[in-house]
Amino acid sequence: MSASSLRPNSAAHNTGPHSKPTRLALAARRAGMAAALCAASQAASAQMPSNLFFTDYFQGVPYASTGAYTPGISLYGVVDNAIGFTKGAQTAFVQQSGGEWTSKFGMYGVEDLGGGYRVRFALENGFDASNGSLGTANTMFNREAWIALGSAKTGEVKFGLQDAVGVPLFIDVFGEVLSVSTVAYLAGWTYDLGPGASYQPLHISNAVSYSSPWYGPFNAQALIQMHSADSTAPTLTNRSIAVNYFDGHLFGTISYFGNYAVNGLNPSQYVRTDNISGGLLYDAGHYVLSAGYSFLAPRLEGDRVSSTYTLGAIYRYLKRNDFRAEVVYRTVGGWVDHSYGVTLGYDYNLSKRTALYVRGSVIHNIGTAPTYSHYPYPYTQQPTLDNVSNAYSTSNGTQFYKTPHVVLIGMYHKF
Repeated sequence: MSASSLRPNSAAHNTGPHSKPTRLALAARRAGMAAALCAASQAASAQMPSNLFFTDYFQGVPYASTGAYTPGISLYGVVDNAIGFTKGAQTAFVQQSGGEWTSKFGMYGVEDLGGGYRVRFALENGFDASNGSLGTANTMFNREAWIALGSAKTGEVKFGLQDAVGVPLFIDVFGEVLSVSTVAYLAGWTYDLGPGASYQPLHISNAVSYSSPWYGPFNAQALIQMHSADSTAPTLTNRSIAVNYFDGHLFGTISYFGNYAVNGLNPSQYVRTDNISGGLLYDAGHYVLSAGYSFLAPRLEGDRVSSTYTLGAIYRYLKRNDFRAEVVYRTVGGWVDHSYGVTLGYDYNLSKRTALYVRGSVIHNIGTAPTYSHYPYPYTQQPTLDNVSNAYSTSNGTQFYKTPHVVLIGMYHKF
């Protein structure tokens, strides 16, 4: 889910202020940094600026950092573990994986085909670092499994399991990690919208995507997803498009996806959910500001729509100390159904690849989520956090909710 292009042939060496190679080099730098900001598998460049926050942050992610087009194979990964305190309807102390990064390992490769063309591939698996289990049962590579071909002049086409096209993860200053990010829970919450509602996953299987060359500060992406061989879903189960902008510090994107996915209806019935979203991020090096908006609209009569607004910031102090904060507001159209989320965090960077961190997160719900009688409903859930149960029933069967809280203390290492 990132902006992309491929850098020009490094053999060009003219350096005049208006020479074609110089303009190509500037375009490559823009494309590379945009890809690094998105932290995804679409592109990167060895000529990235060194004064941005995300230049450091994506060290250890080979397809979104310096050297992304160096021929060869890279083995990489992250181990992230935390001890947490969760409170809702029940209170518990937990050890869990992924408070800042999803724990994962992967293989990434590049071959230079000549003439400016390159082929790339990535195989990546997420896992639970607290017990060693796979992120998805019986699946070796549940995050990335793709091959791509392209050049700086033609753009890049990619096949396989890949990051979704749309507002990228980095717009959330906590990366939409599912242990603490209020953006991840509120923007993707569909239970109170109706039985036809669904949300696009972060990683899309059976996908074909195209990322255009960069035209000045602009780039576009498109993706289609085909259903699996044993599915009765429509042939194209996801259609996404995004337009991106990057000028060296300001990144912006607007996107649309139409998604057919698992919902509350009988599995043989498929309803499209439309999502229109946008995001902005300004990276000044020692601080980052971000904002996002998401509008979900399931196309089933009687279902409801939701809007989610996000604001986030990161401040880096003395190179090693990162302070993070985000606020999120979600509302359901026509109903007294609102949610507020806040996440705060602090990172102490031992190096560009290793850090200690603290996270605190809370979601406060106002109003009652509508009840639906459609199979497999009824649901009266409200947005929660992590694995925290926030619903409980009294002796007479009346259901109440408690505000979910999560606090994590952990560390990660990227290799």
